[in-house]
Amino acid sequence: MAPLMAIPNLTTKSRLHGVSVFLSASVPSPERSHEYNRIPEAPLRIEEAVMSIARAIFMEGGTLVFGAHPSISPLVARVIGHYYLPAPAEESRLEKKTGPSDSPWQNPSLLIYQSQVWKEYWAEATERLTRHPLVRVQWTDAAPGETVDLRIKDRPQAPLSMEKMRTAMIKETSPVAMIAIGGMKGVLDEAKIFAKVRPGNPIFTLATTGGAAALLSQQPEFRNSVQVTDGESLALVRKFWAHQTDKEIAGTAGENEQRQLYVPYALVAQQIVAQLVENSGGLAQ
Repeated sequence: MAPLMAIPNLTTKSRLHGVSVFLSASVPSPERSHEYNRIPEAPLRIEEAVMSIARAIFMEGGTLVFGAHPSISPLVARVIGHYYLPAPAEESRLEKKTGPSDSPWQNPSLLIYQSQVWKEYWAEATERLTRHPLVRVQWTDAAPGETVDLRIKDRPQAPLSMEKMRTAMIKETSPVAMIAIGGMKGVLDEAKIFAKVRPGNPIFTLATTGGAAALLSQQPEFRNSVQVTDGESLALVRKFWAHQTDKEIAGTAGENEQRQLYVPYALVAQQIVAQLVENSGGLAQ
């Protein structure tokens, strides 16, 4: 496992502009907790991790690619709105007031894939968010005869349509890396496709978010590509609190346990992006 940079040195320079990064994430459903180890605080951890990853990639002008999911799409679409460079006409007016800018900043982008099998349930709220100029939705055809039912929550649906969508998504966007957060069977399926289509490119997994992300490193087929990126950060947090002897600082045993479980996902995200920037020349694009 390649070590991550301990102290990332990132600035807004669009060093990932034109580079695609694949995000595989979802919140495991309670109905499948026994199968995918849904942790009690899963929604909060996964939300924080997803938004931290999105911010770190957008800060460097990169393209984030993922398959539409109702628990993930609105989060990422909202984040990208904070990384939008004004239109050229607006820039010209701004330069008259502040002088010409030498900033190398270029807009990031968000590419969301979805299968037509889910078209009927495409939420209006999600559609509004994807009208942002930096967001694009790519639809793929459904497999003949497949349908979905929102009432079914204890198993995957439309497997052929989803496999078709996932394969097209990874082949067409050529991501330099995959990042796994939470998730269920879909994350495992996407990891298999990614490893086949993009051999040699890393799969970063945030195991502390639970779900399939916590299982990937245990799969023999991913042994050479998976990097557990949040374990070291969690260990540092635990080490810090273990050395706090002042009761006012350390708090009660219960509070200390909560602190041990805290993971600085913003730092983890910056470490991942720093590694991508450093290795961008050697990764297949």
